Amino acid sequence: MLNIQPKDTLLFIGDSITDCGRRDFFQANLGQGYVNMIAGDLYRKFFHYHLNIINRGVSGNTIADLVERWQSDCLDYQPNIVTIQIGINDIWHRHSAGTHLTPDGLAQFIDHYRYLIQSIKVQNAATHIILVEPFLLPEPEFNQAMLTDLLAMNQAISQLAEDEGVLLVKTHTIMNRLAKGLGCATVAGQDGVHPTSFGHAHLAERWFVTTRV
Repeated sequence: MLNIQPKDTLLFIGDSITDCGRRDFFQANLGQGYVNMIAGDLYRKFFHYHLNIINRGVSGNTIADLVERWQSDCLDYQPNIVTIQIGINDIWHRHSAGTHLTPDGLAQFIDHYRYLIQSIKVQNAATHIILVEPFLLPEPEFNQAMLTDLLAMNQAISQLAEDEGVLLVKTHTIMNRLAKGLGCATVAGQDGVHPTSFGHAHLAERWFVTTRV
C-alpha cells in the first residue's frame, strides 16, 4: 500500500499518454489525462496534505529520452513518489521505420529502465516507484504486427518490477478486455494507443487499484 504523507511530491513522467496536453497550456498544468484524474482524486481525498503533483510527460518520448532528461525532469524535484509510464514508442517508432524490437533492443530498454529506478533509489531509498506497462489494442491492423514485441516488453518490465521491488500497474489486459466489450474506439480512439477520456479514466483506476491509496 502506498502511504502518502503531507507535502509529498508525486511526479508522473512518460510519453504522450502522460503528457496528454499538459505542455499546451503552462508548465504546472497536469494535462487532460490519467494524471489529472489521479490528481483530482488525491486533492479531494488528501485536501489537507498540500500535495505537490507534477506531470513531466513529453509526447513521443522513448526510454532513451527519459534517461537524457532524468536529472532535470525527475531527480531535481526530489519526489517522494514517482510514476513512470514508457515503452510504446520504443516499439512504435521501430515498426514505423520497418524494423522491430530485437532481443538486444529489449535488453537495452530494460537496462535504461533499471538505471532510472536505481538512480531514484540512490537519491532517496524511501521514494516509492510505480511503473505503468504500455498497452496496445488490436485496431488498426498495423498494431497487430507490434503485439509480439509489446508482450515481450511487458514480460520484461514485470520481471524488472519484481527484481527492483517496485509497483507495477498492469494495463494491457484490462484495456483489451474493455475494447473487446465496448470497441477499440471507445478505449483508445483511432490508433489503439492513445486513450480516450474513457481509457484514461480506467488507467487512473488501475493506478489506484495497484497503489491501494
